[in-house]
Amino acid sequence: MKKVTQRGGVTLSGKTGTLVRYKFRQPNNDFIVAILKQDDGEEITIIGTIYGVEPNEKITVYGDWFKHPQFGDQYRVERWERPIPKSKEQVIAFLSSSLVKGCGEKRAKQIVDVLGENALDIIMKEGEACLLPIRGIGQQKASSIVSSVRASFEVQQIMMELSQYGISTSIVVKAYKEFGSNTLDIIKRNPYQLTKLDLIGFLKADEIAKRIGIMPNSMFRIESCVDYVLKKMCFDFGHCFIPEAELIDEVLKVLNHNTDVHITRDEVEQGIFQLEENGRLIIEEEGVYPPFLYRSEKRLAQLLLKFMRSGSNNVNMATIDTAIKDYQVRSKIVLAEGQREAIRKLFTENLLILTGGPGCGKTASVKAVIDVYQRLNPVASIALAAPTGRASRKLTEVTGLDAATIHRLINFRPGEEPEFNESNPLEADLLIVDEISMMDIQLADLLFRAINPNKTKVLLVGDQDQLPSVNPGNVLKDMLDAGVPHVRLTEVFRQAQNSQIVTNAHRINKGESIVIDPAKQDFYFIQREKPEEIAATIRNSVVRFTQLGYTAADILVLSPMKKGPIGTEELNRVLQETLNPSAPNKEEIVVGKTVFRVGDKIIQTKNNYTKEVFNGDIGTIDRIDYLLDKEGHVTEEKGLHCTINGQAMTYTKEELHELQLAYSITIHKSQGGQAPIVIIPVSTSHYIMLARNLIYTGITRAESKVVLVGIKKALQIAIKNNKIVARNTRLTKRIVEDIQLYGLNKAAPTLPNWEERRAVDFS
Repeated sequence: MKKVTQRGGVTLSGKTGTLVRYKFRQPNNDFIVAILKQDDGEEITIIGTIYGVEPNEKITVYGDWFKHPQFGDQYRVERWERPIPKSKEQVIAFLSSSLVKGCGEKRAKQIVDVLGENALDIIMKEGEACLLPIRGIGQQKASSIVSSVRASFEVQQIMMELSQYGISTSIVVKAYKEFGSNTLDIIKRNPYQLTKLDLIGFLKADEIAKRIGIMPNSMFRIESCVDYVLKKMCFDFGHCFIPEAELIDEVLKVLNHNTDVHITRDEVEQGIFQLEENGRLIIEEEGVYPPFLYRSEKRLAQLLLKFMRSGSNNVNMATIDTAIKDYQVRSKIVLAEGQREAIRKLFTENLLILTGGPGCGKTASVKAVIDVYQRLNPVASIALAAPTGRASRKLTEVTGLDAATIHRLINFRPGEEPEFNESNPLEADLLIVDEISMMDIQLADLLFRAINPNKTKVLLVGDQDQLPSVNPGNVLKDMLDAGVPHVRLTEVFRQAQNSQIVTNAHRINKGESIVIDPAKQDFYFIQREKPEEIAATIRNSVVRFTQLGYTAADILVLSPMKKGPIGTEELNRVLQETLNPSAPNKEEIVVGKTVFRVGDKIIQTKNNYTKEVFNGDIGTIDRIDYLLDKEGHVTEEKGLHCTINGQAMTYTKEELHELQLAYSITIHKSQGGQAPIVIIPVSTSHYIMLARNLIYTGITRAESKVVLVGIKKALQIAIKNNKIVARNTRLTKRIVEDIQLYGLNKAAPTLPNWEERRAVDFS
């Protein structure tokens, strides 16, 4: 008899049979493509999320038929059941199978002899207590058997119970791995627990809570909302903390949206108090911090002070000046005074920041520093790094030495302590880090924790006038404001003065209008009024450059925003259809509203430490083809085969949320990268984003040509707007307080760790 079940008013048919074999399954064994041999002998292909099922097992699956364009009828599984064995033989077979750890056939017979045919029901209800009296079964073995049996049958029961609230099978599986037998009780009591596992966001949890019947004024809801809004505001705006009053205002907006129950300010304050009591947020001087940002900021301040106190005054400047003169003779260049000063200062300080705009010689200075340092320290080791893959590759190109991302340098993996830290510092004698304007507070903390201030000199290089990091913090500005030793290069070299890109960047930085000499053919402004006209001109400009021999990889179309006719999303659609249109012989995969097509230019949007590709890395889709399983067999799932950073990468459909089209990207995403051609729309429709540092950052990404398309009035608004949105950080204040407290005396005693002095000095 055909089994049926209900799901949201839709009847799902049930198929019972034996799982014959897997065609494909993810490493965690959740998502599968497999063959199910039904009781009538017919074999069907099933696709879906099934947890812990092995070949030759009998299961019942519930779902819907759908037609695959190439493989025909497929059965998409919505939920499944493993029938509980009832006969003595079935129970023994199950207990002695690979599904149950610590139980062979002899032990299985022994258990059934004692507990009977209902052994599995008894084990699930009573746990280890029913097994311990059986001879030869100790606590560890009993625990292993019980957890295996429960995992085999509990998950499907939990799935059936939670599916009515809109909780997907994959979420239930992941929650079960965390909560075990208590999953159902925990989620029904407090569905916001799912947000702590990063399985869903607050808004989705709020929907589930409403279906379960959680009251809108539940403290679980209020606390989860505070946590959600705090982190969202910090990461959306780059803050390390949010003023408490401002945080409460934003939380109330979210909590009281579309609800009949009005949450009061007092209730939110109570939620904040509870979170602080439980260590889930930290309040300091009416500023509310996520704990991880608080720890990073406080620790970084003290680490920087240790570097500032660890330099040496016992340096023979005559020897250094001789080495500088020798370098100039060998290289046939004359360094500016600021460049020479940077070299001298590096030998007296263990931490030095080198900053300056385009054309001021930062790259030349880095090359000179390396040469002079190596001449004076022939056996010393030098390490180079940058926040992103693009920036590290650029550093390799200009120095000829290997450079790594900071994450790779310290061997960082999410959820784990980096290989290099306070207990195991990097071995380098000199570390040079480029593009530090992109370095956020957490990354800076991780980096400086991995460096011994008494062994390694650190040179940080960056442009303080560029956009700050995407993630929380304003590290470069805060360090400069706090008086961390630095040299600012201001002289624009004669060769760079011939570039309108360089001269106009400096004019913009001074708040002056751009000046264009058409004869130089490296800087253009095309006047267009309407956003649709701007978009059409950008498209035509890209086409013209490709006709001149440039490739899509040579052209960066940068937009301040994602939405609208001249936002990155619409420009990507237009440019994809222009440069890489669909064709009968061109494979593609659709994910949401995005079409990924062979030949497309793509960008990685989050750090992936397994693949070793990072947020902002750009590549190309080489082909779309069927994936292979672990044994090398072709599966029925297609994926993207790409080249990123010169390395071959494969993405499954589940991983495609990490990619976006990159014909047009935001100016923020362009940091650390460059291209021969940069095209930027400039429109009053982007009024909220018209800022000097945004335009400045965009045009300094260009190597050969800049094309601005839009309204000159909008450009003038951007140039005049130097009101950089302040970021809530206290790094400068902490460094200054530490200097006042401990001084910069290099002979002073070693500083205590900030954790040890927190209660006394900063309570």
